[in-house]
Amino acid sequence: MKADQGPDHLDPEHRVEPWPVYDRMRQECPVQHRADHEPPFYAVSRHDDVIAMLKDPALWQNRDGPGVFHQSGGVLGSADDPDHQRQRNVLRGAFVPSAIARLEPTIARIADECVDAFVGRGEGDFFELFAFPFPAIVIAELLGVPAERRADFGRWANDLVAALGGGSLDGYERAAAELAECIGEQLDDRLARLDRVDRVAVGADDAISLMAVAHRDGVLSRHEVQRLGHQLLVAGHETTSGLLGLLLYRLVQRPALLAAVRHDRSLVPALVEEGLRFDSPVAGLFRTNARACRIGDVDIPAGSKVEVMYASANHDPTVWDDPDELRLDRDPRDARSHLAFGWGIHHCIGAPLARLEARLAFERILDRMHDIELTGEPISHSPFILRGLHHLPLRWRPA
Repeated sequence: MKADQGPDHLDPEHRVEPWPVYDRMRQECPVQHRADHEPPFYAVSRHDDVIAMLKDPALWQNRDGPGVFHQSGGVLGSADDPDHQRQRNVLRGAFVPSAIARLEPTIARIADECVDAFVGRGEGDFFELFAFPFPAIVIAELLGVPAERRADFGRWANDLVAALGGGSLDGYERAAAELAECIGEQLDDRLARLDRVDRVAVGADDAISLMAVAHRDGVLSRHEVQRLGHQLLVAGHETTSGLLGLLLYRLVQRPALLAAVRHDRSLVPALVEEGLRFDSPVAGLFRTNARACRIGDVDIPAGSKVEVMYASANHDPTVWDDPDELRLDRDPRDARSHLAFGWGIHHCIGAPLARLEARLAFERILDRMHDIELTGEPISHSPFILRGLHHLPLRWRPA
């Protein structure tokens, strides 16, 4: 059986409030074929189907890239085992809870500095002032990139993410080349400082230093180090930026909920988890099937690009009560069962970092921005891979 075209979840009308179109997809065409898109692709929207795909990485492969275009030669989230596991093992030391806990004072300081720089204005674009620069500085800190290069990270991230959703490949190639050069320079710096006897980085435990040790030991190639830096930037910056902007927007829309969290700061972790479920920053990533197969009653030819729609799965009423409501009273045992960070062997390695950034950010927003209100309409990203706002005009009373 062929998949029906069905509702258009790429229509700009649905970017900020996609729940109705997701609901229609789950009911009318849970496996949708977008033959009108160039290149064409399939989209899978029901939670059970999404989980079934994620449970079978041998069939649903990552090596052709997470976007709608076929892009080979990826790493980590764009690679399959055994390469994926080898690369993940190198980076695990930078993302284990103990390493993230050591970073908390630094991230808290970055958050304070970012808020200090704009809060006194009382008005402005929250995306430009905070949601965009804060995670860019944090991921640069995690990588170990000098402060003078951090402004470039945001520009590169925008161009790289745009291509995932069908944007300019020229812009992607230019940004990828510049980022690779930057990571290469940092790698050379670390290699020059490696102790030739112990082969450990002198006085550094940032991600590039960990990768430099792996490169010296023959575990990672130079190209892999550059590509891993690329992926950490895209995954570590854009998703957190999207979460911060969308979640603050939802709170401004819901004054009673904002007041409740402001009154009881112990609700902030629950707010972050529900924000991840409700407004999943990763709308969906693409997998490619190694052989012809069926999802439901739809035949999928081998080598098809298939969008795994995490955001739709996170609103599936077969799993969540009142899925289109932002609630902080969900059972804590279920709170982290959302798919905002994926599932299985490719579960996002940076999840602990994203949660920490969001918690620290909202603790400061609640402390220092009172009487927050919209002064215009938010504008969302155009790519359909990641969700977020690139314009959130607000007015507030500095506390």
